[in-house]
This record gives sequence, structure tokens and C-alpha cells, in this order.
Amino acid sequence: MAKKTFFKDVTKAEIKKKNLVEIAEFSDIAKLGSDEYAIISPLVPKGFDSTRKFMKHGQEVKPKRYYSLDQALRDGRTPVQLREPAFNSFEGRNFCGYSVLPIGRDRRKRKISLGDSCLEGARIYAYSNQVRGTEIKIKPYADSSRVRRDGAEIICNVPSRTKGEPRVKFKLISVPVIDSSEKHIVSLNIGSDHSCGAKRFSIRYKYTDDKESSGIINICAHEIAAYLKIIDYYWNEKNIIPLQMCQFAIPSQETVDFYLRLRNNILVKDNSLQSKDKLRKPDRGDREIALWGWVDSMGHDNTFYSKRSRDGDIADYNWGFS
Repeated sequence: MAKKTFFKDVTKAEIKKKNLVEIAEFSDIAKLGSDEYAIISPLVPKGFDSTRKFMKHGQEVKPKRYYSLDQALRDGRTPVQLREPAFNSFEGRNFCGYSVLPIGRDRRKRKISLGDSCLEGARIYAYSNQVRGTEIKIKPYADSSRVRRDGAEIICNVPSRTKGEPRVKFKLISVPVIDSSEKHIVSLNIGSDHSCGAKRFSIRYKYTDDKESSGIINICAHEIAAYLKIIDYYWNEKNIIPLQMCQFAIPSQETVDFYLRLRNNILVKDNSLQSKDKLRKPDRGDREIALWGWVDSMGHDNTFYSKRSRDGDIADYNWGFS
């Protein structure tokens, strides 16, 4: 089904009408002009026979794990402070996302991709602020004494990216809104009752030599867009806890520009294709690897830092590059 204009990419045919240039590394993608394009090789690493397998079983960036509240309190760092060294130290390896591990009975990892989750969540949030009648709506339930320990439950109503599709409604749980020692546990347990296609059909069974469980909660763009709205809601009430304890990497404008160039100014030379030119647009695995390459080149602080950075509020970011 057709995407709304705000979320549309240019087609392969439209890209080929631009001026072909050569690039040497991932960071060069950011230098492409709007009327230029480049051709790269498929980026999925050897050992994986498909992008689907790589995105499910590839290596993850793993910020420091806590195994008890006492460990978290002794360390004292916030999620963004934990992501910084993890994002700055992977030395050119390929990743399918990053993950955080809850403390407590629910030990299912929360897995987050930079492209399909963080960037697309930021795009939905920007859309909801820049296009009239598309606002993300939230209704917090945070007046119980248990919110300190369990987090708030918040009903979310998020616009669809597809023409003619209804809005997406779900409940986020374990949202940190109170400044307490338990906020570390609460933030790691973030989850929802949401089940869009990106989550419903992401079925993963572990390999026989995997140490971890097959149980993983994949965080999607709708959930991140809703969380960004929650940050804004509580920020306006002088409450910084949802921002301080945010487990989601929030992109800079420079990273948004890179991502749009990746989607609108890059083609992949794939010899497995039946088409005569052997060209295709980057798939989700290519995009994810390229984004981690961008982080590797530019560093955490220049690529994924905070909602209110030198670029201003993410709600006002420019998504118009093509």
C-alpha cells in the first residue's frame, strides 16, 4: 500500500536519473548532493544467506548490562551514558542493532535497530508535529503508588505511515516517570501490547550454540515515536525522567540527513538479481550496517545523542532531503 508523502522514498528509476559518482566509505554518503547517487556492494556479512537472517541473528551492540538494582545504583550512569562507550568502541564490525537486558523476572532482551526503529520512530514523531491533524495522543496512568516501582502505563495513539490505514493504538508499560532508584529497573523493562507487522512477523529461534533465549522483544518505530511524545509531555511538566532514562538512541539532524541519502541516493549492485542492471535499493540489512558504519566514522555524540541537542528539538527536524 502507498506510503504518505512524508514517508515516501524516491524509486530506483528516479535515483538512476541522478548523476552517478563514486564513494570510498560510508561517511561519503553524507557528502552526496541531492542530484547525485552512488552504487555500493551488498553489505550483509559473509556467513548469512539473507538479510532476514542477519537482522535476526547478527551481532548486537550491547551497552553495559546490570544484573541487580544494586549494580545499577553503584554505576549510576543513565542509558545514554551507557550507550556512548558501546557505540564508540565496536571498531568496524557489522551489527543488526543494539539491545538492553531487563532486571527481574522478565529477562527478554529489548532489541532496537537504528534504521527501522530509531530513525523511523523519529520520522513518525516529526510527522506528528509538522503535519496538521496527525498529533500523537497519549493518556498516562501514573497516579498509583506502584508507578515508582513498576513504571507508568500510557495509552498511545500514533498516526499510520500508510495512506488510508487507521491510527495505531497500544499501551506502553514500564515507562519511567518518577525520580527514584527503581527508575533503572523500570526503564529496562519498557514494553507494550503493540503488535504491528514489524513485530508480529519477527519470529526468531536461537541457533543451537546460542547462549541466550529465543525470547526477544523487538522495539518498533511506533513505540519509539510514542515514547518521544511522552518525553515531550513530561518535559513540559518540568519532569526530565522519561528523557533521562530513555533506552532509545535519538538521532541528530546530521544522522537524519545521512539516512535520507541512504534511502534516496544509493543503489546496491547485487549480482543475484534477475534484472539486467543488477541494481536494487538498499534493504533493511544494508541500511542498518551502513548506519552503524556512520556511527563508527562520526562517533556517538555526533550521531545519536539527545532529544534537545545542538540541532534543536527532534520534532522540528527536516525530513525533506531527497
